[in-house]
Amino acid sequence: MAAIMLLLVLLTNFVRQSWNLGIAFLCFWLFLDTLIEGIDAVIWADNADIKLYVFCDIASHLQIIVTVVEPMATLIISRRLYLIANLESVEVVDQAAKRRDLTMEWILGLVIPVVVAGPLYYVVQAARFAVREGTGCGALADGSILSILLVSSWTVIAPLFSLIIYYPRVARMFYRHNRDINHFLGNNNSVPRTSYFRILALASIDVLLTLPIGITTIALFVTQKSSVGPPQFYSGWTRDHINWGPVSVSYADIQAGGASSVAVQYFAQWSSPVLAFVVFGLFGVTSEARASYRRIIYAIGGWLGWEPHSCRDSPLDDIEFGERSPQDMSLNLDSQLNYVNHNVRAQVSEQDAESGRRHGGTSEVESSLDNETVEEVRRASSDKVHAEPPPQHRDSYRVELVDASM
Repeated sequence: MAAIMLLLVLLTNFVRQSWNLGIAFLCFWLFLDTLIEGIDAVIWADNADIKLYVFCDIASHLQIIVTVVEPMATLIISRRLYLIANLESVEVVDQAAKRRDLTMEWILGLVIPVVVAGPLYYVVQAARFAVREGTGCGALADGSILSILLVSSWTVIAPLFSLIIYYPRVARMFYRHNRDINHFLGNNNSVPRTSYFRILALASIDVLLTLPIGITTIALFVTQKSSVGPPQFYSGWTRDHINWGPVSVSYADIQAGGASSVAVQYFAQWSSPVLAFVVFGLFGVTSEARASYRRIIYAIGGWLGWEPHSCRDSPLDDIEFGERSPQDMSLNLDSQLNYVNHNVRAQVSEQDAESGRRHGGTSEVESSLDNETVEEVRRASSDKVHAEPPPQHRDSYRVELVDASM
């Protein structure tokens, strides 16, 4: 679930902006980590069998990368917020400064995590990988002081640096110059103003999660190793890499290590999903994100031959087509038709009257009745024409009504 939510966030346009590289790093590595954790939980739910060697090699090193990326992404975000608080440009204009800025962010978000998960971890790597019942594949260090300095210390150093160097300045600048910063964010149209405060909230929550979890993990790790004996500074290259094969650890073995051993496992397992839910809560339910989801669904539906109906109201929704009553017809056309019909009727009546005269008395009576009828029809038609307004005024009135309704 956490991996799907992070994938949705990655698919939105917000995380693909160049200045937001810290969030992009965080979402990408968290997506891979939560995906692999889900696979591990399914495959090794009730066993600690050693299998899928290549997958476990990737999963164990990815676990180290994510452990370092989380605090580094917080550092990148905090640095960007510091630049905003100093009223500098959101997107660096100078090419040299832009290259320097991107280089620093790529080093923090990619180079350092890969170096830590590669050569630095290999120095203190006690086994190829460890398969733990319930959580699957993972890394296994020798538990020395050097392993804490090379691998585990990044979860404390980077958040402390963000909290000590950048955060006080960011908070002070936002508090003292809130009006100027709001004006700066309002004039900078590259990103909505609310996005900056979402990023600030993410960085704050990330620091509050990463720093305590890092300190707690190191403390539990030291407590666990101290229960066996005093920790060594370094176990030695030969001791770490002799019989360098995968290790299987059952849940009973984890429980035998004490409560600290169980706590370390659960802290490491749930830190990434919790942070993933936080990221989705801040960036995955915004109006821009929902619009992006609809576009993605429509695009996939188009590939599958499904054409969704648009929910947008048509400008012709208020127009109804059908047979219209005589009262709704325009006066000009109606008057002309009525006048022509009355003349035709009068002419036909006069012809019938002439024919009646030729045929005798009964016809004369009918003719007189027809003549009276013709006169009444003519008087009614004349009164109707004079009583109603001219056709052009009625047409203009109807046009105004139509325009107003539209």
